[in-house]
Amino acid sequence: MDKKLDIKWYPCIDSTNMQAHRELGEAGEGTVWVADYQTAGRGQRGNSWESGDGQNLLFTVLLRPEFLNVQKQFAISQIVALAVVKYLETKGLLPKIKWPNDIYINDRKICGILIEHSVSGANLSASIVGIGINVNQLHFCSDAPNPTSILLAMNNLEPGNIPDNIGLTNLERRDELVCVLQQIFSLYEYISDAEGLEHINAEYHSYLYRLGEFHEFLEVTANGNLKFEAKIVGINSYGCLVLEKHDGTSSEYAFQQIRYII
Repeated sequence: MDKKLDIKWYPCIDSTNMQAHRELGEAGEGTVWVADYQTAGRGQRGNSWESGDGQNLLFTVLLRPEFLNVQKQFAISQIVALAVVKYLETKGLLPKIKWPNDIYINDRKICGILIEHSVSGANLSASIVGIGINVNQLHFCSDAPNPTSILLAMNNLEPGNIPDNIGLTNLERRDELVCVLQQIFSLYEYISDAEGLEHINAEYHSYLYRLGEFHEFLEVTANGNLKFEAKIVGINSYGCLVLEKHDGTSSEYAFQQIRYII
C-alpha cells in the first residue's frame, strides 16, 4: 500500500466518525480513526451499531476526493463496499453487497458502512467513511437484526447456536485492518477517470445481494409502507436502486424510499 496512513487507535470513544468530524480541518487524506469500543456508534437510518468491546473492527477513513463531481459521489460507497467484499473473499467467504453498502454473508449482515460527504463547489472536498466489520464476535443481543461475524462465518456457525466447548482462534484485528485498508486504497485509484468509474460500477453490480431474484420489498410512502414483490436489476447513474416487478415495469428508489424484507 503506497498511501501513507495516520492510524489513531482508541480503547474507547463516542464514535470514530464523530472524531473524524472533530479533526476534519487539520487531518489529511489517509487518516484512520479506530476504536475498540464506541459509546455512540451509528449505522444507516440513525440506527445504533452493536459491537462487543475489543472484538470487531470499528474505524473511519478520511478520503479527500476533490477530483470527484458531487453527482458521482456514489462511487465512494461503491469502492468501500467492494473493498470489504474483496477482503472477505480472502477469508474464503462469499459476500454480497446489500444496496447501498451493507455487506452480507448469505442473509446475515457482517458489515455496515456510513459515509458522510463534504462538498466544495461542484466537487467533493472530503468523505468520512465509517466502517464496522464484525470480526471475532460470537454472541449478539437478541434484538440485533440477522448479524454474523467473520469468525462465525468461517466456521459455519450462527449466533446462539455455538457449542460451549468450541475453541476458536480470534483474528488479529490490527492485521485485518491493514488488509481492508489495502483494498480501499487500491480501488480508490480507479475512480479518478471515466473508464475506472465504469469498471467499479460493473464490479459493484455483479456483487449485488439478491440481484435478479424476486423478493418482497417495502416502499416507504407518506401514507405508510406498501409491500410488493420485485427483482433488483441494477442501479442508476445516481446510485438509486432499480427494481422490476412481475409485469415488467421498473422503478427507481433512493435509499430512504425502499426497504428489504429479509
